[in-house]
Amino acid sequence: MVFSSKFYIGYSDITKDFSISNTAILKLFENVASMHSRVAKDDINESDGRWFLTGYHVKISKRPVYGETVTINTWSRDMKGVQASREFEIYNEKGELCLIGISNWIRINAATQRLERISSELYQAYGSEPERTNFNYSWIEKLKESESYDFEKEFHIERNFIDANNHMNNVYYLDLVTNILPEDVYQKGDANEFIIMYKSAIKYDETVNCGFAATPDGYCVTIKSQDKTELKAVIKLSKSI
Repeated sequence: MVFSSKFYIGYSDITKDFSISNTAILKLFENVASMHSRVAKDDINESDGRWFLTGYHVKISKRPVYGETVTINTWSRDMKGVQASREFEIYNEKGELCLIGISNWIRINAATQRLERISSELYQAYGSEPERTNFNYSWIEKLKESESYDFEKEFHIERNFIDANNHMNNVYYLDLVTNILPEDVYQKGDANEFIIMYKSAIKYDETVNCGFAATPDGYCVTIKSQDKTELKAVIKLSKSI
């Protein structure tokens, strides 16, 4: 089942060139996925289960701009055991497909915080469509952290990064990357393709270590605990798709 909704691209959604930012894209994905969950009667304030994001892969061919009303389609690509895969499409007012995304999730019991197998009832409610896809896979390949960094920078997590699940919201990992970028890389603008691999939650008042490494087509940021013993996330970004 494809769930569709329209969203207006406002001032808080754009970069200095008036086009939608990567962070805003993930916010739209997050909101439309939550709306789909509500239709499936699996809303966060009603269900005993929670979906925790493990990865994103997003490809942008044309960025919607300020003042546009875009149409977002999302659907359950696949569900297997405790895992789920969801895809997204964003179309501009001309009906052009501007960007695509795929995300991976795991199911957690809200009370026990343990993995919870996806029920047949939940599978039916979301109406998975394994054959409908813009990608040739359901499960995003795990990223490897960089073997060395061009530089490292620490970042302290304040309350504005924390969401209803009491950890740093998945969207803000891109904000964290933006805050530690070298000025010359930042001035080039948002990447047109990015992959995020989430490994462990980042909590309020935590300090994380961010390692930046240039790659042939972009750059990679590895986020670890302050003492570097725990991997938090790996984010790969590139300008071309």
